[in-house]
Amino acid sequence: MYLDIHPILSIFLSLLILNGFYNLTQIVSKNKNFLFLKNYAVSGNIILFFLIINFISILFYNFFLFFGVDKLILQILLILLILVGFYKPQNINELIKKIKLIDTKLKLLLSLIIFGYFLISLLPITDPDSLDYHLTLPYLSLLNEKFFIQKEWFTSQLAGAGEALIIFGLSVNAYKLSSILQFVSLFSVIIAIINLNQKRFFFSLESKILICLSILCIPSFLFLTFTAKPQLFPIGTNFIAFLMTFFILPFEKDSKKSIIVFCIISFLCLCSTQFKFSFFLSTGIILLLAFYEMIKKKLLIKSILITLILFIIIVCPREYFDYNYFSKDIIKNFFQPATDDYITEVFVESLKHGTGNPRYIPYWLFVPLHEYYKQHWYGQLALGRITEIVGFTVLIFLVNFKIKRIKKIIFAASIFFIMAIPLGQPTGRFFIEPFLWLMIGSIYYLTLRDNLLLKVFKKLLIINSIVILFVLSFTIINFLPGIFSIDNHKKILRKNSDGYQLFEWANKHLPNNSVILSSHRSFLFSEQPFISYEFRLYVRNQKEMDYYTSLLIKKKPTHLLYNGFDHNLNTDIFKDCRGKLLKIGKNVQQRTTRNPFNRDSTPPYNGYIYEIDLKKLKNCKKNK
Repeated sequence: MYLDIHPILSIFLSLLILNGFYNLTQIVSKNKNFLFLKNYAVSGNIILFFLIINFISILFYNFFLFFGVDKLILQILLILLILVGFYKPQNINELIKKIKLIDTKLKLLLSLIIFGYFLISLLPITDPDSLDYHLTLPYLSLLNEKFFIQKEWFTSQLAGAGEALIIFGLSVNAYKLSSILQFVSLFSVIIAIINLNQKRFFFSLESKILICLSILCIPSFLFLTFTAKPQLFPIGTNFIAFLMTFFILPFEKDSKKSIIVFCIISFLCLCSTQFKFSFFLSTGIILLLAFYEMIKKKLLIKSILITLILFIIIVCPREYFDYNYFSKDIIKNFFQPATDDYITEVFVESLKHGTGNPRYIPYWLFVPLHEYYKQHWYGQLALGRITEIVGFTVLIFLVNFKIKRIKKIIFAASIFFIMAIPLGQPTGRFFIEPFLWLMIGSIYYLTLRDNLLLKVFKKLLIINSIVILFVLSFTIINFLPGIFSIDNHKKILRKNSDGYQLFEWANKHLPNNSVILSSHRSFLFSEQPFISYEFRLYVRNQKEMDYYTSLLIKKKPTHLLYNGFDHNLNTDIFKDCRGKLLKIGKNVQQRTTRNPFNRDSTPPYNGYIYEIDLKKLKNCKKNK
């Protein structure tokens, strides 16, 4: 179990791995083929940092899909990378010095918020998605020596290159690699903005600091930074590609270098799609802007060929895997995040509508309201949903806004909103990218002259930053003890992670060599092999029910673990085909969340363990 290693050791190993990546960047940057990057507006080291991690992630991801997971090889490679981290560890200080050089009254505020984000990236991971598949699938992949995507475990089909990178870290018990990488990605975005230097435009330092503070005040980052969700890294990847498209590619006169720049942009964009399916939208838009610039340079044909080759290398392996394992429908494989022949549409629709937010009145981007007001544009303020929004600071581009100079970005952001609002998941974190584009696109208009609106916004931004600091501090105070010992880590999980207490109880009462079916998502805490029956939420008819029960029977589960809610449902698919009741745990699990404002007075629920009679399982009927 991953909790067998001391949290401090996991943090230390994770930092060494990331420092190894950074030092590898330093080594590669000295190669004569990459020296030209130093002359560009965007930091060459930041570009190479994202290039290297994306390259390694995609390489491992495709290898795992077709050849399995070899823990020993991964450990050897990680030891080498860690040694690279020791080669010149002071290099990481160069990034910190960038902040220290800032000569402005806002420096302290910016530095404190950055440090706060760093600390929360070290905290115990307690969100449901991470405990379901972002961490559990990599953990099981190492145990089973294969990339552990399962047909009946629907969310496992969403795993991609981000989970492959987590496997890389978990091979040496660096389970904090994923969340610390979230912070490093956010920090890299900030450093890229501070270093942004384009001779054709005036970028005042204070303008860049305002943009950085506005970004750091996006509440969704509070949620993402201490999860294992592979989202901030691809956001950072596409952001760097966007900066190159907007500030480098249009001004590069040399055709050969233009091709190289475009190749990097295309590579970064396509890599991001393998971390999360939703990045296909932003990738397509950025590439559209890049193609436009290549048309003006009369290099369109070459750029199309480059993109096509990279698409085949980066994207097609997973599509081929899905074709062989899930579905023979090629069109479906390319246009859906999950591709199983059975009930995929239901699952995909649930991903789109899971938040309950209305689609065409997106107040939920800026104001957290209760989901039961989804039929209206108004509702009761819900602090429990504060980390699902982008907040008002992303509107900084409206302070001093001239359409003429950034019309391409306006076009790109508009396309994103037009497509994402009806098709994407209606929650703030999926709309971060277009706001980042708009903010950066207007950076050279943010001056400190007699602009009353800007002065007002600046004061509001300072207030917002102080609020963010307060939330960061509150989170750190409540969760930080969890990093100092295994026992403290478990205490934090009991208090803030729904499902930990249930599995803690079940682990004590399940016989050795059990194989459990579970209705709960926090599989990471199971000490026994498990089988998800997540499909219970999506089966539509008896044919689909028979298909999935046949998959279960082949895996020979021995016990069924219920939480109290699923046990009492009349719609439970196993209601009439359970085996003998083995154990009841009274009030074993308190309904918990990591957000103190999102907790309610729901009483503790029971746990139930049933033996499984495979003969009965064959005859399970889908309930209406």
